[in-house]
Amino acid sequence: AEGFIFPATYDFAYGTSEEKMLQTMVSTFNKRMEQEGILKEVAERKLDLHDVVTMAAMVEFEAAFTEEQPRIAGVFDKRVKIGMPIQSDTTIQYLLGKQKEVVLYKDLEIDSPYNTYKNPGLPPGPIGSPGVSAIKAVLKPEKSDYLYFVAEKDGHHRFTKTFAEHQRAINDIEAGK
Repeated sequence: AEGFIFPATYDFAYGTSEEKMLQTMVSTFNKRMEQEGILKEVAERKLDLHDVVTMAAMVEFEAAFTEEQPRIAGVFDKRVKIGMPIQSDTTIQYLLGKQKEVVLYKDLEIDSPYNTYKNPGLPPGPIGSPGVSAIKAVLKPEKSDYLYFVAEKDGHHRFTKTFAEHQRAINDIEAGK
């Protein structure tokens, strides 16, 4: 059910079974996707909902700010289309099973289908449950020439077109520029 549990606050009576809670959260996901027109759009465009949610979960966890979600989705979409690994730190955090302040180079070498540094394309499934805005961002990704982004200290991102620009952005951020 990872990815298909709608992120919300739920009130359950004491003693409600885990199965009933899970059914409620997945049912809420399905209702919200219907209400937002997402299921219809996915069907009309002949997309795979599982793939949309998988990408949206990465977008959700990469973007600290909702306004950046379409641009991040655009970078991921472009990378998938050209056969370039997505290289999302969020998938590394997921396969590690814990949040690390800094993902290390050795973490990028872990052999896992969720390692989007080693494997091109989407990971096998969602790494969490995305909200509606991230799913909509995946359905309408921003078109740009960007292939890279790096997080600033405040959570915003610097987007760049080339690896050399990306490296400069990383160095500038580390230097406080």
